[in-house]
Amino acid sequence: MQRRDYRGFELMNETDCRAARSPDRQDFAILNRPYLMVTFIPVYKDEDGGLWLEHSWHHDLTQHLNYLTDFRLCAPVLPKDNQPGLVRLDLPQDGRLRVLPLPAQSSKLAALRSLPKVVSALWRAIGDAELVHCGVIGWPYPLGWIANPIAVLRGKALLVVIESSWLRNNPEPKEPWRFALLNAVSNSVAHWSCKHADVAFYTHSAYRDTLHVGDPATGYVTPAIWINDEDILDDVAARRLWSRKVSEPVRLLLAGRLIADKGIDVLLAALRLLEQRGVKVQVDIIGVGERRNACLKAAEELRAVSLSVLDPVPYGEAFFKLVQRYHAVLIPNLTDEQPRILFDASAQAVPAIASDTAGLRPHIVHDRSGLLVPPGDPTALASVIERASSQAPKLGIMGMGALSSVRGNSHAEMHRLRSHILVKHFGSSSVR
Repeated sequence: MQRRDYRGFELMNETDCRAARSPDRQDFAILNRPYLMVTFIPVYKDEDGGLWLEHSWHHDLTQHLNYLTDFRLCAPVLPKDNQPGLVRLDLPQDGRLRVLPLPAQSSKLAALRSLPKVVSALWRAIGDAELVHCGVIGWPYPLGWIANPIAVLRGKALLVVIESSWLRNNPEPKEPWRFALLNAVSNSVAHWSCKHADVAFYTHSAYRDTLHVGDPATGYVTPAIWINDEDILDDVAARRLWSRKVSEPVRLLLAGRLIADKGIDVLLAALRLLEQRGVKVQVDIIGVGERRNACLKAAEELRAVSLSVLDPVPYGEAFFKLVQRYHAVLIPNLTDEQPRILFDASAQAVPAIASDTAGLRPHIVHDRSGLLVPPGDPTALASVIERASSQAPKLGIMGMGALSSVRGNSHAEMHRLRSHILVKHFGSSSVR
């Protein structure tokens, strides 16, 4: 029987639920074992030897230092040039974090040429670790295809993390035969990895239900939440925002990568249906991607529908301030991923009009904390947008419901929960 832990994270059973709780849920459990994380997310090195990470990745990686005393990061190390949005990684003086370099992956051809060096580097790094943390996706190829079998072969504890899909549910593959082949291989390797994992973390239950073929007591659902506790509005501030917004014209926001999998074309088709009916709605789109030009073209053509394509805003306070201006966010995803914009918006008391997919459905109570729409259905999406655009007070009620559902489910809390699960399976606990 599935149960939920104290923060709403879904665990496997009542025993796991009790084990994941800490006496004080603000505390981390400390794992004193050599812990290796394998990733293709790069580390950048400046001329003075300083290390830099992309902002969100820096935020996540440093959370691990709250509960890992011997953390090794195996990742490509690239020269720092003028890459935007980087944050300096200050290595702890106690040596609890070490970076083990992998060859850079600039193209598929370069990846093929460097494959022997990658295998060699992973073999050495895994040999020196006791616990190996890796996933099953990645570009130009998933490192888990190499690291996970090596970890099992060398008798290491394996932690598999499934945070997003690979090719599953891709709506319109450009090369069907290639898609089918890669999807079959990806599914096979993912099932094998999850079967041999000592512990597996899944961002939603559908991943666990379809991939976890090992011991049921080793599979946990821990949603990928990136918000900080301080980024979650208090109720007074949220009500103050909505007291103003209910008297304003409804504005909707889509924020994310502008690619087909995110349902961009579905949204544009829905807006054109509303245009044909002369329905006046206001929609803003923010993001970059291959469908940005299509969004810009639609913004020029539409008249009754007010569509604007905005420049990206850095993630953080500026982004949250932007989200607060809207009455709802649009998440018309076509795949089963779990976009973080859902939790970002909920933290600002902004409900979502979202696809009824496995990654979104568990966190939206239809008509109470958001609205669910059949994925890939422009007609249904247009109907919901039209209805929502005349119901600002209703959106306000749903926004407060969304805020209530996310309260306490911060990025730090996700790591605290993971720390107790890791210590339960891999070591004795102390409290930090």
